[in-house]
Amino acid sequence: MTTVLAYDLGASSGRLVSQKFNGQTLTMNEIHRFQNKPVHENNHYYWDYRNLVKELNQGLNKVTSPAKSLGIDTWGVDFGLLNKTGQLVSKPFSYRDTHSVQYVQQATKQLPPQTLFEQTGNEISAINTLFQLMAIQSQYPQYLTETAEILMMPNLLMHSLSGVKLNEFTIASTSQLVDKNQQWDKNIQQTFFNQTLPFAPIEMPHQMVGTIKNHPSIQMALVPGHDTACALSALPIQRPNALFISIGTWGLIGKEIKEPITTAEAFQQSFTNEGTSEGQYRFQKNAMGFWILQKCREEWKQQGIHFTYEQEINALQQAKSFNTFIDPDDDLFFNPVSMLQAIKKYCLQTNQQVPITPGEYIRCFIESLALKYAYTIKQMEKITNTKTTDIYIGGGGTQNTNLCQFIANASNKIVHTGPTEASSIGNGLSQLRALGELHSIEEGRQLVANSFEMKQYEPQHNTEWQEAFDRFQQLLHM
Repeated sequence: MTTVLAYDLGASSGRLVSQKFNGQTLTMNEIHRFQNKPVHENNHYYWDYRNLVKELNQGLNKVTSPAKSLGIDTWGVDFGLLNKTGQLVSKPFSYRDTHSVQYVQQATKQLPPQTLFEQTGNEISAINTLFQLMAIQSQYPQYLTETAEILMMPNLLMHSLSGVKLNEFTIASTSQLVDKNQQWDKNIQQTFFNQTLPFAPIEMPHQMVGTIKNHPSIQMALVPGHDTACALSALPIQRPNALFISIGTWGLIGKEIKEPITTAEAFQQSFTNEGTSEGQYRFQKNAMGFWILQKCREEWKQQGIHFTYEQEINALQQAKSFNTFIDPDDDLFFNPVSMLQAIKKYCLQTNQQVPITPGEYIRCFIESLALKYAYTIKQMEKITNTKTTDIYIGGGGTQNTNLCQFIANASNKIVHTGPTEASSIGNGLSQLRALGELHSIEEGRQLVANSFEMKQYEPQHNTEWQEAFDRFQQLLHM
């Protein structure tokens, strides 16, 4: 029996999971779970790094059975600046801080946006590491002067436990600072910073790189640092040209490819190319996940309205179908003071009926999310010139059975769901490969199929959903 520990941190929560491999199946046990929210200080959003490290250690102190190794994965694009003594120069900024927005336009004056996309494969987005660093250089130049090492977020946390200073490929590939040779792009750094920045070197995953300082019997594993790369490697994909969706706070829709797709059409449609655990690429669209509903729940709670999951399902089912749609990816919903007011504003701007009851809000969100995913899938099939009949979904979103059925209906494709904790499992599979227990992504995916329950959703109500899709497309093109 081999036991590994996976720390999987999303943009709203984190968890430590123990995974036991008996040679044929994998079993999981959650050891520790905690909230992870940006803190607002001095007009900026930061990650509460000190608390994150505290939670990492608290979880490790709860481990009671011997474990071989530990790996860490997180959300993308964020990073930390370390000085010569290995201390943080500043709390890590959160991608939800808007201080980087103005630097997108500034950057495109120095380098045409399509050229930047072609060089890095990444969608031009204000949250990307490149633009965050430009904001720091402009507003807090002393931070970069003091910086001796730049680590992406999972590798920053890895450093806190082990002292190791490395950046892993999949997380680095979200930065807009990595070239097609999978190394830090020095030309882009010179263009925007007039210097090369002190990024720790990029390494591929599935290797042991050190030990945990306070638990020296546990090895530090370099796993796919980006949670979506972990999730993808854990999806038991068995159909050719299958699409994948990872749904948590964010939604990621894509497919596995060997080389980045950087055509003009891919650029115009805001697709991106990010690394896989195998050193290849995910051609994908970064989209909204459950962020909108999470913020609505917070507001309802403040109003004294508390929903169980079953009550949410009941409220949705009582609301009228296809009454109101939103574009979940509209800037209005990125980080508003009130999400309910943002939805109301969008509806008024698009001459639609404003939801009134929580059930109407929930149905509006779930239907709109499924329709936007279906819209993105049609774009992707056109750009890649491939058709698919199957979608594999992993992440917490698999627990929302209405959303999964609606995605099948809206896309007219078969949806396979599971496992729920896909990111954590992919993290563990990488460790098992580093330990020599598994030898390929195919072995890992077969192990997942042998170990976890999968569900399948067939498309339903095709005529009604096609009519809704046509209306939704008109809304997007207004």
